[in-house]
Amino acid sequence: MKCDSAYLPVLLRQARERLGWSQESVAKGLCAVSYLSKIENGKIIPTPDLAQELIRRLGLSMSDSVQSEIERKLDRFYDHHHVSFSQEEISSMESSTAVIDAKLVSYQDGKLDSLTYFEPFFDERQRRKYDELRFWKEEISEQTFLDRYNDFEAYSFLAEVSYRHEELFRSLDLWHEALYIAQKKMNIEQMLEALMGEVVARGILRDIEGMERVGEQAKQLAIMTQDDQVQESLAYNIGASLLEADRIDEALDHLLGCKKKSAFLYHKIALCYEKQGKTDLARKHIELAQEMEPSVFFDAVSYRLDHPDHLREDEYKALLEDCLIEAQEHYHHGFYLFHLRYMLEVLETRRQYKEAYALLKRHFFTFS
Repeated sequence: MKCDSAYLPVLLRQARERLGWSQESVAKGLCAVSYLSKIENGKIIPTPDLAQELIRRLGLSMSDSVQSEIERKLDRFYDHHHVSFSQEEISSMESSTAVIDAKLVSYQDGKLDSLTYFEPFFDERQRRKYDELRFWKEEISEQTFLDRYNDFEAYSFLAEVSYRHEELFRSLDLWHEALYIAQKKMNIEQMLEALMGEVVARGILRDIEGMERVGEQAKQLAIMTQDDQVQESLAYNIGASLLEADRIDEALDHLLGCKKKSAFLYHKIALCYEKQGKTDLARKHIELAQEMEPSVFFDAVSYRLDHPDHLREDEYKALLEDCLIEAQEHYHHGFYLFHLRYMLEVLETRRQYKEAYALLKRHFFTFS
């Protein structure tokens, strides 16, 4: 890393604080304490010689890059996603030019309450991500966010947050605004994204007719532009929504038409076969899902298939509780509702009606 790097002040300060050293002890024999303070706050660029001495004294190992896997995760992080990083990955970023990215990840995870010190060092992408996280944490309003970023990406981000917060009609309004912006710019990729967002929102609302109508618009646009990825995504999302609406045969037709295999595709196919009573096919596909990645959702299906009396077994109930927590924390509302039905089935079988009522009341009703 160059000694005049914009990230040097942050790296110097965090190294000093990690060691528990005062500015006086670091500056001794090198520069005035006030001068070091200005360096740490980005107000002065130190000479190369002084920078090297500070780096040496603090034992910093300066790196300009991070591993490619971390870079891929950061790309997803900045693309409106909640991404988990290990402590080892965060430590690696903190000793590189990804130091500010590491701070944003820590803020996302609630490990930092404020990034006030780091704000002057944000680039445009980091500033925007910080505001997205602040909106998500309800530290700034929707209107404040739109005043700063009145573009397609802002409306698409807010639409995604809305349906994760169960504000599905607001999500539709925001996707319509995003689509209008994309149409004005004649940006086909953004038009497809907005239409896909509306497909998902209508699917969660069980507006199957509206979902299929919008899905057909997206499909025709994807065919015109030869966008196979969008066609795949449409088939999967429409199939998943039809599954949630118990239109199993239609759902299976869409899902089996997907060429790109994934763990959640196999999961959805297994659920279709389970509902059709084709246990062997269901077991085959849930095993394929489990081979690709671990998930409590897959474990719940596997347990049902292997335990005929699962509705009365505590282990199955515990799996469903984990499914609901995972769905609520990391997936959209439709995913939660889908698994809630299985929990209500368990509670009904056990005649635990008060617990069922409490669960419904907690998630569907608010009383003043």
